[in-house]
Amino acid sequence: MFTDVLIVANENPRSGVVTFHFSRRAALPKPTPASALAATQDVIAVAKMIRRSFFMASKQVKVTIGGCGG
Repeated sequence: MFTDVLIVANENPRSGVVTFHFSRRAALPKPTPASALAATQDVIAVAKMIRRSFFMASKQVKVTIGGCGG
């Protein structure tokens, strides 16, 4: 189980999109962040686990004309 999740989009003017902090007493968390992206870019998630280890995953998100990128 994880305690914190950080979402980053490096190409945005403010790269830190959101940070979630979870309690051990909480039910299974299902956060649903929404954010506008400045351009097509990798969005990165870093999870801090209860035992102080970290996991990272990234996914390229494409911004199209008429979408959030304008």
